[in-house]
Amino acid sequence: MSHPRNQPYPAHLLDFSILVVEDCATTNKIIHKLLLADSFSNISSVSSGEEAIELLNGMEILPDIILSDWSMGNVDGLQLLEFVRNMTPHCIFIMVTVQDCPEAIMLAKAHHVDGYIVKPVTRRKLIDEIELTVSRLSIEHD
Repeated sequence: MSHPRNQPYPAHLLDFSILVVEDCATTNKIIHKLLLADSFSNISSVSSGEEAIELLNGMEILPDIILSDWSMGNVDGLQLLEFVRNMTPHCIFIMVTVQDCPEAIMLAKAHHVDGYIVKPVTRRKLIDEIELTVSRLSIEHD
């Protein structure tokens, strides 16, 4: 399955569709609320990598952005990232994690993660990383 759009990103940031993949219910709810507070409206949430894969397999139009925890049960964030990259290169994948060491960041970059947020997630961290990543990738695409 591939991303159906000729242009990989919507013209306006708030038109982006977002999938939140987070196994901690509290953090999942916080991210969802922070996105809503900044006027994002097309938001889906799941609580595991397995649920994300199941959801993505059933979608005709893939989300523009995936915000994923790294450390989850059977399917972790890196495995989900690999699955997503095999589906489309146009989905922005931002890792949300407690892993703040240089080795973890380098590993994520080696797997072609687009953005990286260290928990705890705040409104500023979340929105800044989304804006920065979208801006950088839009420039690279042009």
